[in-house]
Amino acid sequence: MKSVLALIACPLAVLAASIPRDVEAVPSGPFSAGAWKIAQGTDVFFFGTAINATGGKFYINRDTSTYCPEGVSGLDCTAYSGSGTSFAIGNVYVAPDGSLSYTQAHSASMPSGSIVTGFSREQSQAFGAPIYLYSANLSWYLCPVTEGEPRERTYQIFASSEAPEGCYGTQVRTYTPGSGHVWQYA
Repeated sequence: MKSVLALIACPLAVLAASIPRDVEAVPSGPFSAGAWKIAQGTDVFFFGTAINATGGKFYINRDTSTYCPEGVSGLDCTAYSGSGTSFAIGNVYVAPDGSLSYTQAHSASMPSGSIVTGFSREQSQAFGAPIYLYSANLSWYLCPVTEGEPRERTYQIFASSEAPEGCYGTQVRTYTPGSGHVWQYA
């Protein structure tokens, strides 16, 4: 019986090993992002809660703040009715206070001492192969900026080598951006 099982199992293992597996490259270009925090001894947990741009910073549980100037010849703001946030590495930086920030439209201006390098997107080989956003030598944190129930508070995204007081460690997963475009983030 063992011989028969071995004769069946061996070819199946060889066949399985020979099937090509497509390893998808991390997509380039804009992406959306979500915060993932597993409840570990706390009732604060998030499973892909959208990270949105507003006021030059990034938050969860706060709507994206957008802007489209009126009165510009040839500009139809109805074409920019999106409400999500799309990221582009190069327009995102870590401010000197550790907050994940973005440059204002049509400007590369950012505070002196900001970290602009070291961002990468890498695909995990586990947990459904999500694509994570990393910042070299820094970890992501959710820091509450409003009061209320833990899952309903607004949290600002920070990157730091040490956990800021009162903040929660998180992962940032990236996705293909949703439909709808914005002219710029306010």
